[in-house]
Amino acid sequence: MSGFVAVINADGSPVDGALLSALTHSMTVRGPDRQKVWAEGAVGLGHTLFRTTHEAQYENQPASLGGDVWITGCIRVDGRKALIRKLKLDIALDKTPDSELVLQAYRAWGENCLEQLLGDFAFVIWDGPRQKLFCARDRFGMRQLYHARTPQGVVISNSLATMRQHPAVSDDLNDQAIGDFLLFGDHIWTDKTQTAFEGIKTLQPAHQLTLSDGEASITRYWDLPSDIPLLKYRREEEYLEHFQSVFSQAVEDRLRCDDVVISMSGGMDSSAIAATATSIRRKGGVNFGLQALTIVYDDLHPCEERYYASLVAEHLDLPIHYLVADQHPLLAPAVQWTRPMEHYQPSLWVEFNRQALQFGRVMLTGSAGDNLLHYSPALPTWAEANPLQTLRQIIQLKARYGRMPGLGTGLMARVRKMTGKTAARPPPYPYPYWINKGIEQKLGLCQRWDAQWTLGVADENRLPRHPSLIDTLLSPDWNNDDLGMQGGIASPEIRDPYLDLRLVEFVLSLPPMPWLYKKHILREVMRSALPDTVIERPKQALGMLASSLTGQARVNDYLQNKVLDNYVDKAAFRTAAATRDRPDMDYVNLRPLILGQWLQQLESTEPLIKR
Repeated sequence: MSGFVAVINADGSPVDGALLSALTHSMTVRGPDRQKVWAEGAVGLGHTLFRTTHEAQYENQPASLGGDVWITGCIRVDGRKALIRKLKLDIALDKTPDSELVLQAYRAWGENCLEQLLGDFAFVIWDGPRQKLFCARDRFGMRQLYHARTPQGVVISNSLATMRQHPAVSDDLNDQAIGDFLLFGDHIWTDKTQTAFEGIKTLQPAHQLTLSDGEASITRYWDLPSDIPLLKYRREEEYLEHFQSVFSQAVEDRLRCDDVVISMSGGMDSSAIAATATSIRRKGGVNFGLQALTIVYDDLHPCEERYYASLVAEHLDLPIHYLVADQHPLLAPAVQWTRPMEHYQPSLWVEFNRQALQFGRVMLTGSAGDNLLHYSPALPTWAEANPLQTLRQIIQLKARYGRMPGLGTGLMARVRKMTGKTAARPPPYPYPYWINKGIEQKLGLCQRWDAQWTLGVADENRLPRHPSLIDTLLSPDWNNDDLGMQGGIASPEIRDPYLDLRLVEFVLSLPPMPWLYKKHILREVMRSALPDTVIERPKQALGMLASSLTGQARVNDYLQNKVLDNYVDKAAFRTAAATRDRPDMDYVNLRPLILGQWLQQLESTEPLIKR
């Protein structure tokens, strides 16, 4: 969660030291432990430290190894011992902060160091001898990095609020991002490079940005590999042992801290993390405090999280705390988000973070478990499989889960490919017909809507065993470290073991059947570690939460903002909001209210730095 900022004047003019200090100070809530700035000529770096690892007590960013190459960022490096071996360094690892490891890797391999780095990171390196700026963001985007061009050069930070404080960064709204929010609930589903502000861009996950001789370039340095060999163990126990080893390492590497809180729902993903972390602590490998925090609805909305989470906590002898969500109202009190967001109970988000920070600065979550352990068999899998073994697995899975697994024959996909046709998939919710017709035509929103729900022909050369993993794992926005723009709101550092590259590559090597059907491999590995009731719990969605909340909405309170007229036909919206015959429309009809509230707060926010 540490904050960082970089100002580079490509025109050669010296960095304004007072401005750099003010920008750094604006990130105090992100890094209350230490603030530091460094500037030399046309380059300035700032950092605010939020200690979340044992080695961070030695952190002193902006940092340099020899005074010529400098770094600032929000960095957690995994697989540290393996990285040290590759670097052939003789250093005290327990006193070496992660930023120094990145600098050592850059010294050894240059920009190719990204191929060797594991973990969650976003950083900026200024290479003085080469007069080059080098920035990167981790593969799955767990850490944030924004960038903006100014008349003098470039501004970079992991805080959108800080970016907006720079007087040369444009504050104009990004109509396309706001239009996509009204269509889909979040613009990042269609374009991760955009923000809600025209002048500020986001560096996509697994991308790097370089600036040299005034020219900026952005390139992708990693993609999901498609050539990982299929694992063909003779015994099923070997698959389980291998998964448990990799999963345990992914969890343990995220426990280099004093206290950890687990965001636990009582489902398989977070419960497996809790069981693994408990096992690691009992074995004495790592010493840390461990508690769980669970959001529950007791009356307002159907919810079984309290029951299942309590079973896990009791079984593991794990302290657990429940945050009752019923008392938190719809859209109030308002939080100034970095973009319009479908957070229906903002006070619940604030209280959840406040309570979590009481238990630890690091939060483990299993948010990506569904996405990684996603069953999508394909025809090439069958070509690699043993027919008799596959038949036996089908029978066993049918007996275990009561349903026949999809066999992935690929016949329909082949028909579509031969005919060259595309097919339409039904959207999860209706089109928002209350969108302002002018902005609808200007941005081509009807065409964007149609394109979103049209299935193209799949590329059989990519991820043949896991054709949908690109959508399920790489499409979501996993970043949680820059959601609120208000200075007083702090949050723990989020870490997700399911987004560990080693675990991802192992899953890519698995035969989808039987191991990914109903998360079979996770359930089997955890069978002796969790209660049977939790192991057998079927996947359950939270359901139509918006329908439970919408009755609280006072529509007119959120429609007063004049700028909202540019995006929403208010008369058409009032008609739609008064007709509550479709629960899925409740989600859609909350978006103008969210946008109106967001715009109102944007206008009332006073800049810390005068433009």
